Amino acid sequence: MNSFLLLSYSFRRRTSSSYAMIASSIKNTHQSSHFINYCRRPLSSTAATPPKQQQQDDPTYTLLFHRSPSRSTPPRAMLGISTFNLSYWTWYVADFTPSVNAAAQSKLALGQIDAETLDILLIDPKMGYVGLGVSLAIWGGAFMYVKQLVSAMWKGSNGSVAVSGLKLPLLTEPKVLKRTVYDPNSNQFDGVENIQFTQSELESENVEFYSQGDLSISGEKDVNDLLVKFDGEFGKKIGHLALKVNDDNDDGSGENGNDTSSALSHLSKQKYLLDIGSVDEIMPNASPHLLRSLVIRDHHLMTGGNKKVQTNNNGRKGSWKHNVKPDESDGNSRANSVNVGRSIKKKGFR
Repeated sequence: MNSFLLLSYSFRRRTSSSYAMIASSIKNTHQSSHFINYCRRPLSSTAATPPKQQQQDDPTYTLLFHRSPSRSTPPRAMLGISTFNLSYWTWYVADFTPSVNAAAQSKLALGQIDAETLDILLIDPKMGYVGLGVSLAIWGGAFMYVKQLVSAMWKGSNGSVAVSGLKLPLLTEPKVLKRTVYDPNSNQFDGVENIQFTQSELESENVEFYSQGDLSISGEKDVNDLLVKFDGEFGKKIGHLALKVNDDNDDGSGENGNDTSSALSHLSKQKYLLDIGSVDEIMPNASPHLLRSLVIRDHHLMTGGNKKVQTNNNGRKGSWKHNVKPDESDGNSRANSVNVGRSIKKKGFR
């Protein structure tokens, strides 16, 4: 009897101990699950939503345009060949021609050659200076072209626009564009179009910032094609778009005078070249913001349905009214850009 009681007590004690171990294991598993879920949260450029004052001090920026790095090879080749060509003609003028002429003069002084042979050996310095001038012009054009190429554009939460060019001398894109964010839900890395950049990290890459309306497209034909032919869709406008910095006194009415002076005026104000190679380089729903930033101010397409009266070349006044609203959700902004192009197509655009 005593043995039976002792065995029963031992069994209940072991059972109780097992239940305690199971409960402790479940608790630890639950805590580990919370820790794993915490660690698997998607990364972002900011750990938490900053307060309103901090957002004003360091606004966030979303990518609008990203030039494909694979298209940097032709500009590199152009700059490299023109630099080599300039270096060659510099050496030709500064070292080769003086050395050859000095050697020929020395042989004449020693009596090794006559005057007729001297005329054959001497090199005309003018040919070198002509080659140097042409090579300098080619290099200057290549340098200005690659310097003005836009690598990326961002829109800011404060309405501003950030622009970055290619980094000299190798024409590389800003390092901040190489960031990726891991999304545990899709088990993939999100691209740069889904990353919120801060102004401080863009400033570290020497990115330039402009208020809305400070930059505009510097070409009447390009603007006309963009609005009328492509309905405001920047991704369809394949090629170069020259961007200028608007002056305080520039009302966007265009320059008067002949075509040569107008072209020189546009060229002198040109700041960037937006080289669009494919529709994939324009981020989704980026066209409406690009339209508001680069077209609206310069061509009097006022926001909020305001009306602007403009006098054309024939002296007649024309007016148009467009419903381009300020920054809203990107769901309706794409439709707004299309409506701008269609309304201009119906009412005319000079």
